[in-house]
Amino acid sequence: MTTRPPTTRLTTTRPGFIRANSVSRALAAVVDRWTLLILAAAFQGTKRFDGWRNGIGISSNILTSRLERLVKLGCLQKAVVSDGKRRQEYRLTPMGADLYPTALMFWRFDRLWSHRRAMQPTTLTHATCGAWMTPVLVCANCRAPVRARDVRYEDGPGAGLERMPSPRSSRRIAASPDEGAKLHLLAGESIDHFGDRWTQQVLSTFFLGARRFDDIRIQCSVATNILADRLKLLVEHGTLQRRACAADPRHHEYVLTPKGMDLYPIILTLMKWGDRWLAGKSGPPLILSCARCSHVLDAVVVCDHCGGRLDPHDVSFRRG
Repeated sequence: MTTRPPTTRLTTTRPGFIRANSVSRALAAVVDRWTLLILAAAFQGTKRFDGWRNGIGISSNILTSRLERLVKLGCLQKAVVSDGKRRQEYRLTPMGADLYPTALMFWRFDRLWSHRRAMQPTTLTHATCGAWMTPVLVCANCRAPVRARDVRYEDGPGAGLERMPSPRSSRRIAASPDEGAKLHLLAGESIDHFGDRWTQQVLSTFFLGARRFDDIRIQCSVATNILADRLKLLVEHGTLQRRACAADPRHHEYVLTPKGMDLYPIILTLMKWGDRWLAGKSGPPLILSCARCSHVLDAVVVCDHCGGRLDPHDVSFRRG
């Protein structure tokens, strides 16, 4: 991989601090297994409490806490509707709807790599062109597919160090089917393995050049036991490969496999969302550019048939 790390290297030896980046902010805000499933169901049209509870097989107390968190963050808003009865709905805000590209990239990854697709729709149809399609991440300027090796990084106006957000939990949830779930969702098996902030945080460091255990630990400001667990998980699922260092075979490093490289669109769409909604007045911590056209990268998710941009109103999905 030839992705170049940021031009200015910031040390992160201060305990509890990491390099400022929009991926970390997005992960802390919205990435856990149940939040991703709630958002995936919302993109399918779910608006009411019972719809989520029955649709994704979630307990009432967990659903209540996640909905409250999404409302507080600004991704959902409450509304009262009258249809003979006064009912409360939760509707996607522009901030919440802007996570749709990430949901599509989860779907794409599962279609390429998942062996358990019971919770996933088989086909996506783009209403604009009427074709069955696969969403693809492209550069808005040159329209070339975005690959990690074709992206260059440099520090942005928001570069610096920031305190690592406290994780809501350091435990990952074991992968298991959702008994009683009724909906076929955009997000499938991958969220069992990657719908965990620490796993995604570790993965994101590889796209910035990290390979050694200590380098990853410093960049993530993560405890060694948590890091060892996540690296073991990623190796077991074929996302990373552990190998001897070429420079010193006594030491080991981790490198992304082809499967791991295909996670880049998920990371990049989360970064774009974080840049827009979480960067604040300081601006984005990183500026990305496309190596093919040399323009500042605006990565957009499009239909692979007609090239049109995708939003929830233009895409339908179903089994079979």
